[in-house]
Amino acid sequence: MRRNTIIAIIVAVLVLGAAGGAFAYVAVSSNEPAAEKPQPARMTPAEPSPSQVQPEPAEETLDEGQNEDPLAADREAMEELGMEVAEIMTTWDPNEDFNQTAAEMRAGDLMTEELAESITAPERPTTGEEWLNAAEAGATSQPTATPNRATSNEVVSIEVTWVWVTEDGDVISNPTERRLFFFNFEQDDDGELLVSDYTYETPDF
Repeated sequence: MRRNTIIAIIVAVLVLGAAGGAFAYVAVSSNEPAAEKPQPARMTPAEPSPSQVQPEPAEETLDEGQNEDPLAADREAMEELGMEVAEIMTTWDPNEDFNQTAAEMRAGDLMTEELAESITAPERPTTGEEWLNAAEAGATSQPTATPNRATSNEVVSIEVTWVWVTEDGDVISNPTERRLFFFNFEQDDDGELLVSDYTYETPDF
C-alpha cells in the first residue's frame, strides 16, 4: 500500500512538471514579440524616357517687323521721292522747254533750298537730234522710273526710261532712252524728306 502511494506521488509530480513546463513554454512564447510583417518595397520614380522629357520653353519670338532694318521705312520713302523727282526731271516738251534743265528746275519744290538754287539753266538750247525730232513731231517724253539697286543707306539709285510720244499716241523714239540717277536726301526742320543732291549718267543698254 505504501509503495503504491509513493508511485502515485511520483507520477503526479511528473505529470505536474510536464504540465508546468508546457505552461511555461506557452507563457514564454506568448511574450515574444510578433515577427514584423514585411513592408512593401517603396517604389522610386523611374527616370523619364527621352520621349517623356518636357521641352524647354521656346524663347520669346520677336514681334512681326521687330527685327527689320530700322532704315527700311526711310529707304522706301527715299525711293518713292527719288522716283517722283526723276520722272519730273525727264519729262520734256521740246516746244515749250528751252532745254532739258528746265525740267530739273521744275523739281525744285522737292529739293532742299540750297540744291534748288544751285540749278542754273544753260544759255544755249538743247539741239540734239532726239530733241529736234520730238519738237518737229510735237512729241513729249513719257518716263517710267524704278529703283535700280541699293547703294548705301544715304543714296538711292533710280533708273528712268522714256519714250517720245505724239499727241496722237504714236511713239517716235527707238530705242527707248535711259538715265540712271543717284539721289541723296535730308529732312528739313519740319521733318519733310527732300533731295539734297543728285547726279546722273546715261549708261548703254
